[in-house]
Amino acid sequence: MKVSVLIPSHNRVRLLRETLLSFRKVEVPPGVNVEVVVTANACTDGTLDMLQELEASYPCPLRFFREETPGINVARNRCLREAQGDVFAFVDDDIKFSKRWVKGVVEGFQEEDADMIAGRVKLWWEAVEKPDWLDDRVEKPDWLDDRLAGLLSAYDRGGKMKEVSLPGPITANLAWSRKVYEELGPMKTGIEGNPEGMYRGEEVEYLQRATKRNITVLYVPDALVYHWVEPERVSSRFFAKAGRAYGHSRVQMKDAFGALNAIRSVGGYVYLTGRHGLQQVLAWGRGKTADQYYHSYAKNVGLGGLHGAFLRLRGK
Repeated sequence: MKVSVLIPSHNRVRLLRETLLSFRKVEVPPGVNVEVVVTANACTDGTLDMLQELEASYPCPLRFFREETPGINVARNRCLREAQGDVFAFVDDDIKFSKRWVKGVVEGFQEEDADMIAGRVKLWWEAVEKPDWLDDRVEKPDWLDDRLAGLLSAYDRGGKMKEVSLPGPITANLAWSRKVYEELGPMKTGIEGNPEGMYRGEEVEYLQRATKRNITVLYVPDALVYHWVEPERVSSRFFAKAGRAYGHSRVQMKDAFGALNAIRSVGGYVYLTGRHGLQQVLAWGRGKTADQYYHSYAKNVGLGGLHGAFLRLRGK
């Protein structure tokens, strides 16, 4: 089996370098070949120079490509086109690999015959301290904390393999077979047209497509990575922006947006905005920070969806 590790990146040379260096410590089982494919997406920060520097001494083939057209799914599609493996394993450019990551991915495909592997993602608190209001433990009663951790790119379903539903997993640590790629085709571009300059959920449309094809998804805890937390993300402003971005993206995912779609979407987004806006105020009054941040996110999904619907109805 050959595993292609796919990393789209835009102007994050320091973090990408740490991600690539952490892969040096990953154990590769006998009979498994690995390549790392990086797409430098409209990078202007020396990313390509750094990649050239690492290439000569890297423990496996390190292949990298310049992609001038901006957009995360544009970069992901370039990775997919260039990949030579039997398995396409996406990770973000700001993660650290665990030693058993490759072994976990391979076992999921070879021993469990999965179509898609959702790896475990824990949060990497390097640049900022973990806030008191966030409790990201597994098997806890407060589902709000779990969702907030997910918005910070965590994906942790415990220590046992299990089948999971889509579109829950995220491309911070998600793998699928070449056969699945040939069936689903490339990822949809054009979802990123968000005036906030922040994009969320661009992979969701692809995972929704996989759901319609009855793709089997296996959660594999041994396929573990640690996702870096930006200091700006542990703030109320981040959750509000993330909500608006995801709401906007949900509208852009739709192939058609006629009158019926518009009525349903606008009604749903008005409901989200009103319901969670009220719950945000109540949470603020009770001093419940986690609840307040989550309801702010959900309210702004509604606001972002309304804005996206308005733009689509105007033909933009």
